[in-house]
This record gives sequence, structure tokens and C-alpha cells, in this order.
Amino acid sequence: MAAQGSVEPVTTGTCLLHIGPYKSGSTAIQRAAAGRRAELAAHDVAYPGSGINHRWGFSALSGFTWGWSGADARRAPDDLGTDLLAEVARARTTARVWLSYERLCVLEEAAARELCDRIGAPVHVVIGLRPLRSLLPSEWQQLVKNGRRTGGLDQWANRKLRAVASGEARARHLDHARLVERWADLLGVDAVSCVALDSRRPGVLTDAFEALLGLPDGLLAPTTGSRHHLNRSLTASEAAVVAAVADRLRGAGIKHGDYQRIVSQGVIRSLRAREPGTAEPRLRLSPVTWARAATVDREAAARIADLGVRVFGDLGVYSGERDVPPGAAAPVEVVEDPVPLAVAVAAALGAAEPSLRPPDLAAVPARRLAGALLRRARQHVRQGFGG
Repeated sequence: MAAQGSVEPVTTGTCLLHIGPYKSGSTAIQRAAAGRRAELAAHDVAYPGSGINHRWGFSALSGFTWGWSGADARRAPDDLGTDLLAEVARARTTARVWLSYERLCVLEEAAARELCDRIGAPVHVVIGLRPLRSLLPSEWQQLVKNGRRTGGLDQWANRKLRAVASGEARARHLDHARLVERWADLLGVDAVSCVALDSRRPGVLTDAFEALLGLPDGLLAPTTGSRHHLNRSLTASEAAVVAAVADRLRGAGIKHGDYQRIVSQGVIRSLRAREPGTAEPRLRLSPVTWARAATVDREAAARIADLGVRVFGDLGVYSGERDVPPGAAAPVEVVEDPVPLAVAVAAALGAAEPSLRPPDLAAVPARRLAGALLRRARQHVRQGFGG
């Protein structure tokens, strides 16, 4: 396992390409980079663009689209990809260029090769390793938040584990061993670094990037008072509210963009701003499904170790060698009834905010507005979000 002080940074002129995968700390490290562009530049590290990550440029280059169906799909304009490549090309030869977008983890071999060819500079890939036994509930939750109809957590997780075992393309990002092997085959073992995430050592991800980019220790550490809670996981009750709202909106024929505005910017943001009660259940796999995921994790860890790529952190944590299996409690399903009133109120507030113009809010006394939303929330609870 690599220690920060013993790691040589990637050579100058190299593009450090962070490809996720999903739910492996990508958002946190991207926010750290985006918020420190000036400091990075002072250390001859370029983080192109002005956004949090390089989603739009890579989406244009790789043909990614958004939407629930082909008819609803949107894609990034081609010039955003051209602009990203131009900014990479303008970087000084003494600089290291840092690019990050987690959806690149789904690229198959030919598309990955084409992307590296278009980048032009030498590429060093960074891959986060989060065990499936904790990643699967997190990804399921993200799909629920995106308005996807997934079914219950355990049912969905077992479908994904079967897809990994059979090598299906839809599970390409979850087959971590093959993901690392694919990029090592493309770039060489020395041009791939992995970061084994560890909840007991939250700094392992930032330490890895600081080492690879030749940055001072602590430069990418979270700032005091950072609003990390706004990206926290939803509880089972909160996920139930989002699933119910999403199902109703999709049933009414809402467009994907409108759904994002109402649910992502309203309901979910409001839910994340609340402090969950200690009694609210968290999402979890059943013991049987957890054990199946742990088996996949152990096998993936062994293959990655045999490959010989650089690993920051402890692969033993990823493999679950020292993990304690969960108890015999049943998993929480998509919809839980009754929904706690506090959760419903937060959802109602969130849903109302995007649809009300500021003048409307200003004209309504706060007590009257809160009372109306509280009555609406109670009605939603009584009707199970069905009417």
C-alpha cells in the first residue's frame, strides 16, 4: 500500500484522469479541486474549466446523454468537448493537468482508448475503490433520487451482482477488478492508481491526490465549516418520500428536466438540510445479499492486488477481511408507511419552493405559509402520497 511521503508524483505534462466510479467520493474531491483552482495553479496543477467537474466536456467527447428515454434524452454541445481539449493543450509543459468525471468509468475499451488519444498528453488514471457491500445501497439511492424505477433495494442489488458475475455491460462500473484491468491493459500498470476508501480514514482520497500531483499535505482537506451534510445519504424514510414523489411525477408524464428542478433542487435539497432523527432507519442490504457482495469484493481485491497497480489505502478494508457482517435485520424497501411527519414536511417545503416566485413568498406571512404546507404534508401522509 502506498504512503503519501513515499510516492513520486506523476511526471509534469501528465494528465491525471479521475474516472470515479460512482459513489466513491468523487463529488467531495471535485469540490475540493474546484474550490482551490488558484492554489492548485500556484503549484503548477491545472484544473480546467470553472465548474465542479468536467462533466460537460467529457459528455460531449464521449457522447453521453441524460434522460429517462431516447425521446427525452439531452446531450452536451460538441464545442464543450473542443473547449476542454483546448484548455488541456494550453497547459504549460511543466504543469500537471487534473481532470475528473465519474461517468468515464462506464467506457468500454475502444471508447477509453479514443478518449486518451484525443487528450493527447500522457494519461494517468485514478480509480476509487468502495466495496459493493456499502456502494450498492448508495447507488440504489442515487437512482431513486434520479427518478428511476428500481424496485426494492435487495432485489435491485441482487440483479446487479448477477450482472457483475456474468460480465454484463450495464454493470461495467461495478466490476471493479475488470475496471482496473481494462485501464491497466490500455495504459500500463504504472499508469493506474487505485484508492481504497476507508470510512475510518476519510483523508485517504485527498492524500492520494496530493501525493500524485505533488501538492503540500492538507491542501485538499475539507475546509472548516464545509457543508458536507448537503451531500449526505438519505435515510430509508427520506428515500421512501423521494421514491413516492418520483413515481407520482413520472406517472403524470413530467419531463426529466422538470423533475430535476422540482425534486433535485427542491425536495432532496430540503431533506438534506434537516438533521435526521437517531431512530430513523438507514438503508442497508440484507445479511444474505451483503454476504454475496462481500464475496465479490474479496475476489476483486485479490485480482487488483495480483495486477500490481499502485494502491493508496488498505485493500484489506475493501475486501472486508476485517469487516463484521450486519445483523439479521431485514432490508428496508423502497416505500415505507407511515412516512414520518417531519420528513413529509421537509419534502413539501422543498417541492413548493421551486414553483413559487419570490414575490409570491414575500406576500404570504411565514406562519400562514408554514401552516398551509403542514396541512398539505399531513394530507400526503394520510393518502400515502397517492392523492
